[in-house]
Parts: sequence; structure tokens; C-alpha cells
Amino acid sequence: MEQSSSVMLAELFTASDPPPFALVRRRTRDGAGPGEFEVFTGTMDTVPRVTDLPAGPPRPGGGPHALALLPYRCLAECGLDCRDDGTPLRVLRIRRRYTAGVDALAAALAAARHGTEPAWDDAGFDGTDAEYADVVREVVDHDVAGTGLHVLIRRDLTARLRAHGPAAVGALFHRLLAVEPGAHWTFAVYTGGPRGAALAGASPQAHVRVRHGRVALSPMCGTLRLPPGGPPAAADLVAFLRDRKESEELGAVIDAELAMLCRVSDGDIRLEGPQLRPLARVLHTACRISGSAALSVRHTLAGTLFAATAVGRPFADACRVIARREPTGRGYYGGLIALLGHDGEGREDLDTAVLIRTFEVSGQGRLKLSVGATVGPRSAPAAEAAETRAKAAALLSVFEGAGRTGDGGTGRDRPGDADRAMRPRVTAPEPLDPPTRHPSVTAELARRRARLSAHWRDPVRPGGRPESGRSVLLVDAAGEETAALATMLRGLGHTVEVRPWGAVVAAAESVDPRTTVILGPGPGDPFAPGDDRIAGLRGLAARFLARGTPTFGFGLGFHLLLGGLGLAGTVRPWGGAPAQHEIDVLGRRVTVGYAGTHTVSAGPDADIRARRLGLNLWYGPHRGEPAALRGPRTGGFAFHPASVLTVEGADLLGLLLA
Repeated sequence: MEQSSSVMLAELFTASDPPPFALVRRRTRDGAGPGEFEVFTGTMDTVPRVTDLPAGPPRPGGGPHALALLPYRCLAECGLDCRDDGTPLRVLRIRRRYTAGVDALAAALAAARHGTEPAWDDAGFDGTDAEYADVVREVVDHDVAGTGLHVLIRRDLTARLRAHGPAAVGALFHRLLAVEPGAHWTFAVYTGGPRGAALAGASPQAHVRVRHGRVALSPMCGTLRLPPGGPPAAADLVAFLRDRKESEELGAVIDAELAMLCRVSDGDIRLEGPQLRPLARVLHTACRISGSAALSVRHTLAGTLFAATAVGRPFADACRVIARREPTGRGYYGGLIALLGHDGEGREDLDTAVLIRTFEVSGQGRLKLSVGATVGPRSAPAAEAAETRAKAAALLSVFEGAGRTGDGGTGRDRPGDADRAMRPRVTAPEPLDPPTRHPSVTAELARRRARLSAHWRDPVRPGGRPESGRSVLLVDAAGEETAALATMLRGLGHTVEVRPWGAVVAAAESVDPRTTVILGPGPGDPFAPGDDRIAGLRGLAARFLARGTPTFGFGLGFHLLLGGLGLAGTVRPWGGAPAQHEIDVLGRRVTVGYAGTHTVSAGPDADIRARRLGLNLWYGPHRGEPAALRGPRTGGFAFHPASVLTVEGADLLGLLLA
């Protein structure tokens, strides 16, 4: 097989009119031997939308029938802001599939003889580190401050390849296998013809996977730059895991992807991790969340565009900032490479990787590598610039020894100018297993895990709780957290209907007064004048409270209840990132997750008025700002009970609605 696969690869690399092909090594592929990868050939098409990807009949024994390249501009299908740069949604309709090994690849490249050694000219970033740091500073000052936003801002390295074609793409893949052995997927996709376009990358991150009837997402965040001389000390890993900025970023990303998962799953959500994901030059923290699959793989893909790691949170706000701040479209950066198929029993199967740490190569041999850093309230601009270089370092080392021309006076920042981490390293880094398994590191990971939602870590299985008998109308106030809240409520035994706020406003009189109404979380000032959404929600709170309908609220919904009950004072922007706080509420000392865009203080006589109404108020970490309310037929929390940062969220929700 090794000899025949090398011959077939050599034919691909030397053909005068080569067909489209893909070379893919997946860590998730069952039965893959050391150094083995998959080879796919077929026809390359484009489709207009993600849901237009081919469904394909099951093949005998299972396997993929299509490989898709989803550009970032697919976010427009979800109504989200993005620059439409025309990057095509490509699909390789697989006609032939076989496995090969690294030795066969090396033999095939040797047979090709020329154009197989990666080399470039005119390589440089689109601006200096100082200029990128200035952009980060602008984003922090004008987009992040006062909002708690996290957003990934990219920069691009471009170059001109000295040789381009199928053999050069195969050589890039060969080198990527060597320099980034810890990648989730290592891949090269060639669109066909003597000078086709290509993608070649070593992605560290899975995104969405469907297998055996379950759908899983793999949020990843936090970046530790590794020392050039070897693995980090265990003490450095512990310090990284305790870093508040990194833990807040991961919590925000998990919440964003939990919201995605709950939209494409019908329950049984489980959270695993966090764990460390070591790569050649950097290390990340990652989790896995999974649930029962509810949709086809095409609609699952369409419902999970894209990984929050590559965009930010709140997701829609991050998209708007990216569209405004980044000067050009993203191409494939932040999109997905996906394999669609069936398992051996004919069930749909989906495997993906996030298109980061990926070279885009045009048919003219122009190369682009996009890298970015997540900018949040605690960002240090110079550190974020250094992080982008560290992320690029392993991929750029595939060009070690290649000649590089200067910047020609353009001011472009050459790859080797600023950071020792960018200098090519001849051998792959030492394995990181010993320090990642150190007792102090495993203990810190266990501590981090214990500070995530107990419900999602160990959710109540069907039959684990008695039916509550409540029929719940959850009003969607445009909050990302709504889907997760609905899933948690159903897990507690409630029957839940989710309706957009506008639909509830239009039919408020028809709501059964015995129904429990929950005003959901969402963005915005709860007392903003001239905002139709806020005005409509405020009217709903007043109407339902006045007629005695059981009415509860969370986040924005909680603040609207405070206003409707005459307990609210002033409103202020929430200036921090999503964060955990320990507070006393409902007779317990609990750890809860705060997020959102605004917070509300209590009015001057709020405690007196609350007692007159038979209500109990509890206050949060900031003086004078209510955190919880409970009374006859009403109550709520300022924090988000379904957030992964609220450890006892399900228990608190159960007590509130009991």
C-alpha cells in the first residue's frame, strides 16, 4: 500500500492538469496509524449557502462524501455583519479516498523533483507590531471599554511563493506535519489545474462534530507562549491557569458556544474539561460540550457558524467590530474545513476544524497567513502583538532556510524581525506531557473545573427530577444566553416555549395567566428611551405584573422587573468582562457569573418598598446593586443562571421557581 500510495501521490503532484485533491491528517480519525493521513480526490464545485452542501447517500462501510471550505463571509447567512469579499464556499465532491503515510509522501515529492521545497519572497506582516498594538489600544478604548466585549482582531502576513502548484502544496503539507505535530487537523486542499488555489494549515481546534447521534463543540481559548528552550515549568502552567484574563476569555467562549450547541441539540448537554492543548510554540485551554443531535449535519453546520474563539463574544457585537475595524474581508480565516459523510451504520457524520493557523494561496502564488489575538477589557496591546507572532511561528518555520527578500522600504514587518519565537526551529518541540501531568497542574485544572456549572458538568438525566408542572413562556429578548436558559429549564422538568419578544408583545393578551412568563437576558439599557425592543419588554413586564401572571426575569429581564416593581434606581454600563463573583443569595453562599451590558442600582427606598410588597432582595458584589429578587409570583437574578460561570445555577433556578 505504501508503494502504491506513493505512486498515486506522485501522479497527483506531476500531472499536467491535476484534479482537485485534499490531504488530511485528523487526530479524531479512528484507526489512524502513526504518520497516516487521508487522500481525497474528486470534483471541486461552489455552492451559494451552507445548507446547499451535498447530503450524499451513505457509502458501503461509511466515510465522507464531501469536503467543504466555509469562508468567514458565510456569517451573512445568519444575518450577522461581515465584509462580503466574495470568497467562494467550495466543496470537493469525493470520488476516491485512500490512506497514505509520511514515507509515501516523501517519496512522491522526491519523484516530483522540482517545486517541492517551500520558499518565499517579500514576506512580511501588514504593519509593525507597534501599529497592531495601536489597533488593539483603539479597540480597547472605543469598543471594549464599558461593554465587557471580547473580540479577535487579525493581522495578515503575505508573501510570494517561488514555486506554486500541486507539488508545492504537497510539500507545504509535508512540512506542516513535521513542525506542528500536535495539530487537531493538518491539511492541504488544492482546487485543481496546474496553478490552482490552495489552503494548507495545521489547525489546533475542532469546532463542531456529529457522531453516533451526538453533536459536540470544542471551545478553546487562552494562549501561553512556550519558552524556546523546551517545555514550560509546571509553575508557569499553574500561573497561566490562574490568570484571570485567560479564565474569563475561556468562560466567555464556552458560554457563546453553549448557546450555539443548545440551538442544534435537543438536550442531554455535557461539559468536559478544561484541559491543556499543547502545540509547537503555544499552549491553549480547551473544553468539550456535547448534546443529542437534533438537526441534519448541514443545518448543524449552518447553526454553528463560527467558533467563538475566532470571532468573540457577545458574538453579534464582535462581528460588528470586526466588520468595522478590519480593513478587508477575512477570506477563509475563522471559517471551517469540514468533512461530511456517514458512519458504518448509515448515520450522518460530520468532522470539522477551524480555519486558523492556515495558509491561503492564490492561483498566482500569493500566500497569506492570518493570525489574531482576542482583545478584551484586560488586554495589554504589546502582549497581544507578541501573541500573534507566537501563533504564527510554527507555521512560518516551514520556510526555514528559504531566502527572503527585504521589505523594499514599504515598512512591512518581516517575520524574523521582532521575536526569537519567530526564528525557525529545525526540530519539533519536546513533548509537553510531563509538565502537563504534574500534580500541581492537574490539581489546578480540577479547581478550574469545579468552578464551572455543576449542571452542565453533571446534568440531571431524564427522570432525575420530578415534573414541576410549570408551563413556561420564555421571552427571547435578543440575548445569546436564551437557548441555554431554555435547555436548563427543560432539564429541570419544565415545559418551555421560546418566543421572540416582538411576537409576545403582539399577542400578550392571549398568554394564559397560569403560564409562568420569564423575561430573558439580552443587551441594552433597560430604561433607554426610543428603543422599541426595550419599550416593548418594559410594557410586557408591567402588563404581566399588573394582572398577577407569574413573572420572572434574568439579566435584562431582571432589571425590567426591578423597574416594573418600583425598585430600580440608576443604570450604569457594565464595564467588565464576564466574571465570577461569590455572593449570598436565597440563603446560600454561591459562585455566579455576571455578564451583560448594563447593571441597575436599587432605588433609595427599595428595601422598604420590597418589604411592603412581600419581596426579598439580595445584593451583589457591587454596593447597592440587587443581585436577586424573590416574592409571591415573581423573582429573578441579575446574573445568568445558565452560564458556565454560575456553579449552582440549576439549583438556584429550581429554588426560585419552586
